[in-house]
Amino acid sequence: MEGGIVCEGGGLQHLACTGLYGEGGKGWEKRAVAAGIRAFEPGLQLWSDGLEKSRFIQLPPGTRIDTSRPDEWRFPPGTKLWKEFRWKGKPIETRLLWKKPEGKWLRTTYRWSDDGQQATELTDGEKNVPGTPGHEIPSQVDCLTCHGGREDEVLGFEAVALGHEAARGLTLAKLVEEGQLTHPPEPAPRIPGSEVDRAALGYLHMNCGVSCHNANPLALGGGGGLMLRLEAAELGSVHLTDAWKTAVGVRSIFRTTGLFGDAVPRIAPGDVKRSTLFHRMSARGLPVQMPPIGTHVVDEQGRGVLQRWIESMPTTAER
Repeated sequence: MEGGIVCEGGGLQHLACTGLYGEGGKGWEKRAVAAGIRAFEPGLQLWSDGLEKSRFIQLPPGTRIDTSRPDEWRFPPGTKLWKEFRWKGKPIETRLLWKKPEGKWLRTTYRWSDDGQQATELTDGEKNVPGTPGHEIPSQVDCLTCHGGREDEVLGFEAVALGHEAARGLTLAKLVEEGQLTHPPEPAPRIPGSEVDRAALGYLHMNCGVSCHNANPLALGGGGGLMLRLEAAELGSVHLTDAWKTAVGVRSIFRTTGLFGDAVPRIAPGDVKRSTLFHRMSARGLPVQMPPIGTHVVDEQGRGVLQRWIESMPTTAER
């Protein structure tokens, strides 16, 4: 028993019982993360309406991540990942991904009490968390909407994001150094192009491509042909990336009455007003907004990143 919380029989009703703060929640009162659990911060960030986040991973001792497919890492059974969301320093929720011994993922989340003393499992989610800009805690079913975009369901812990120069904690370089990957990438992935190119491609990768706009069968955005995930084999130049090939100068299948004509591209080089991708990330409210879930506030910084990229393109790029 720790701070009034009892962990018995492998139950996971409380965050303290998930192992993040030690077996049986022994470090709960001091919020002391257990030995063997590593903090990480990907160098590319997913916009979450301005909430702060902390991330942790635990790999079973003696195991390695199968990286034989550089774009689809596979994690050993027993792997756990946690992500905590805070608003103005106050914890709101902590999500758990746990690959159980049979190889299936448990996806759940824990809602923190207003006084920050407990975090209990919330399986059916919560909309418009009080005191936040409309933050939504997903249900267990909702989690697959995004996590289905990866074959092994993990988002954010991957080569491009962990290999980025802004990554902190357990980075790609540390994973390689510690022998945690079956096939270390050689060389480490690097987003191509100018600073403007890299910022935009990285933003689209993390906010659009990793979870939705890729070729995985369960990825929600793959069916429309817009592919925004950075693939290891396509990082030789900006023009080889899927984002460039499927968006720049490519006719959009999205229509907004009175705003666009019949042949407007997803990205119109030099012209944000005619770029449907930019229009949709600048809007909130379905069916227009992108991403379609998990955000109620426009990411103005990300919007600026995309605007600079589009305006830097020569108009001859349109096709």
